[in-house]
Amino acid sequence: YQPGFSPERTTRELSAMQRCSHPNIGRLSAIAGFYHDGVQYLLSGEEFLPGGTLTSRLQRGLLGRPEARDIGGQLASAIAHIASHDLVHRDIKPDNILFRADGVTPVIVDFGLVRDLVGTSLTQTWLMRGPGTPFFAPPEQLRNEKTLIDWRSDQFSLGVVVALSTLGFHPYQEDGASPAQTVERVAESGPQTARFLDAATTAGMPVLIRMTAPWPVERFRTPNELQRVWEEVSR
Repeated sequence: YQPGFSPERTTRELSAMQRCSHPNIGRLSAIAGFYHDGVQYLLSGEEFLPGGTLTSRLQRGLLGRPEARDIGGQLASAIAHIASHDLVHRDIKPDNILFRADGVTPVIVDFGLVRDLVGTSLTQTWLMRGPGTPFFAPPEQLRNEKTLIDWRSDQFSLGVVVALSTLGFHPYQEDGASPAQTVERVAESGPQTARFLDAATTAGMPVLIRMTAPWPVERFRTPNELQRVWEEVSR
């Protein structure tokens, strides 16, 4: 790591990965730290995932509905596991979803922005925008509303990822709108677009509508509830 990195944040990331043990979450095998010329280095051994990212997969075309349902179900199980450890990943996006060698098992990686709900926040409360990738972040994360950020924030991001992978557009993206305009609509807790509501219903995936609702209270209340609905969708 370069000078100026946050040892506390990095340690929290590695600790979070060690706490998680799930087939759809990247495994951490070893950690080693040392100083050299006044610079602190922290090395971690993470499993090799040769299947590429979801981003690269989507460059070949959108996912078919059965594949999207299967991937979504596995990732819903993964964020449920993360939530069981009082953690919020806060950066669920195609770049952070890799595949195992079989090419069908998705794995969530990169816990660099993980938040421990029972720990002290590292993000200043007065900041106008919280950490994360804006295009995939929920309203409460964009507005840095810490009291509203929990596993339902990851639920929102996963819903956006599956919508993009299956339908080809963001739930809040009007036809012809720029990514910046879409993010602004999300930050204002505006309604999902009519074309998304129609497309998600037609595709037999109304689960995405609730997952990406603007207010956390409108989303699935518990991870078990989300998983149960995904199982029904996949039948």
